[in-house]
Amino acid sequence: MTFKRFDSVVAWIEDIVSAFCLAGIVVIAAGSVFGRYVLHTGFLWADEVNQMLLVAMGMFGSARAVRSNGHAEFTSFINNRKSRTARIAMRAAINILTIVLLVFMFVISMQFTLGGTMKSTVLRIPRMYFYMSIPMGFGLCIYEYLKVVKTKILTDAASENE
Repeated sequence: MTFKRFDSVVAWIEDIVSAFCLAGIVVIAAGSVFGRYVLHTGFLWADEVNQMLLVAMGMFGSARAVRSNGHAEFTSFINNRKSRTARIAMRAAINILTIVLLVFMFVISMQFTLGGTMKSTVLRIPRMYFYMSIPMGFGLCIYEYLKVVKTKILTDAASENE
């Protein structure tokens, strides 16, 4: 499998998981509201499942945002520097710091997930299954950053005024 094919599979997974999580949240929340206010009964498990889906959507969606360059950057601040070397150094420092932070969060979230032996209140399943998407999302963010870090450092971003 070539890298391009692998990358397209990763992008497809990010898109599909994000879309299914969003659809699941909408369907479960709408069904829960309908059940509660029309049928006068609710789904006890809806809150737990929506919580899990929301975390998964946030983590896979953050990797998707990195892929599409849809996250916050310091472009105005960096582009005000006259020296190209200074701009490259600032972007390098920011990107290295970001990757280090993502690796740290990946390690911490793995420890947190593996230590999640407590069971959920209603569904009675181990909470670690709720948390599994957190290290997955950080891992995908690391992958996405490493894939474009050289280009992001060496290329001047378009200014917000342009």
